[in-house]
Amino acid sequence: MKRISWISILGLLAASIALAADDRAFSPVERAIDSDCSVETLNGDYGVALNGTRPAPAPPSGIPNYVPGTIEQLIGIGVMTFDGNGAFTQTTNEKGSLSGILFPNRSLSGTYTVNADCSGTYTLNIPGLPFSIVYDLVIADHAREFHAIVASPLPPMVTSVGRKHR
Repeated sequence: MKRISWISILGLLAASIALAADDRAFSPVERAIDSDCSVETLNGDYGVALNGTRPAPAPPSGIPNYVPGTIEQLIGIGVMTFDGNGAFTQTTNEKGSLSGILFPNRSLSGTYTVNADCSGTYTLNIPGLPFSIVYDLVIADHAREFHAIVASPLPPMVTSVGRKHR
């Protein structure tokens, strides 16, 4: 009976040490992110890839060889910088299958919110548009990544994936 008790105690001790060692593999910030998120969770530069469809914008000048508003494929890359206080800036290059690249290295800004469950939104303000673009997002992999979709307005069907710069 004593032998079984000592073996049980040693097994529990070994398991506790293993769990503690695994927990030390993450920084205090990463451990906190696992439990609760906030606007502070998104902080720093993220490389972003965009993919989806949208209404083709009118070109800034000239006559387009397509009807503005026609749905087009969209791809894009860029950098989003979150300030940890609910504001962000981004510089992107987006290419439409009809419109091409209209605004190379376009700089935009907006605001974001993050819920305790690591979901949230970001709102992109584009000069000249009478509305903002609202994305729903989820933070993943200890804030090293986020995934987002356009929630509003309805026509764009765009996904965004951001990966934190090291």
